[in-house]
Amino acid sequence: MSAEKETIKPVLFSFESSARVLGSISPWTLRKHAQRNNIRVVRLGQRVFIDEQELDRIRREGLPRLKTESPV
Repeated sequence: MSAEKETIKPVLFSFESSARVLGSISPWTLRKHAQRNNIRVVRLGQRVFIDEQELDRIRREGLPRLKTESPV
């Protein structure tokens, strides 16, 4: 018997798909959170995705409030 390694492929979602899965959130809001490192993203070349585990975490914990920057 040979022990075969089982490969687990992560399920990745675009910002648009992630927004649809999460419901009432804009893809642009997700992008802003990614820029501020509030959510973990997966980069493949120049493309950016959110994995299934991160979407589950966002569902459970929610996202922090985006504070608007006041003009100086």
